[in-house]
Amino acid sequence: MDKISVILPTFNERENIISLIPAIHSKLRDFSHEILVVDDQSSDGTAQAVTDLQDPGVRVIVRTEDHGYAKSIRCGIEQAAGDILILMDSDFNHDPRYLPVMAQTLSGCDCVSGSRFLKGGGMAPAWRGFLSRIFNLFIRLVTGGKMSDSLFGFFAIKRGSLKRCPLDEIFFGFGDYGIRLLFYLQKKRAGIVEFPAICGRRLAGRGNRRFFQTFCQYTAATLALAGKGRIS
Repeated sequence: MDKISVILPTFNERENIISLIPAIHSKLRDFSHEILVVDDQSSDGTAQAVTDLQDPGVRVIVRTEDHGYAKSIRCGIEQAAGDILILMDSDFNHDPRYLPVMAQTLSGCDCVSGSRFLKGGGMAPAWRGFLSRIFNLFIRLVTGGKMSDSLFGFFAIKRGSLKRCPLDEIFFGFGDYGIRLLFYLQKKRAGIVEFPAICGRRLAGRGNRRFFQTFCQYTAATLALAGKGRIS
């Protein structure tokens, strides 16, 4: 199998990333892989803590300008050595236990995407799950897409398949990049397999709590895609 590059965008995730890295190595021990930690100049010493691990399977990239979650992912993609790219959060929201099956499933498709809304998946609290399910319905209605979950953002994707997409039109903003990524992959007739995933819980720190701002950002991103033509 081709080499896997796991891309971890970070901003003040020191306490999480130190535990996440060995967990990823453990789950991918049977695969040739590397981990790229792409840090947006965290003030808590995230990059230095990872560097101090002296792990030859980990590369640390510190971005000093044009900060942003999706742009960090793009940076990691551009510097990754692998032909298989795994895009995931750095706070255990995306559980490393799914990595082996994602890598194996990718042999028969272009992209593997986690879904909290297939049987066997889930998220808490229930009210967030309900709202996310409704918003995913909105995405399908507006774009004509078929994905049950365009918001989770846990992907394994072949580099060649990704290169067929307009990266400049995808990798900006926050988690809304995932909506655009799945939209363009579907437009390109890529083979996408969803798998049921349970949303994990961060070990430390606080996640994104700007609910209203995030809702507006994701709504704008979805409506903007309507002008690109519906997925048929």
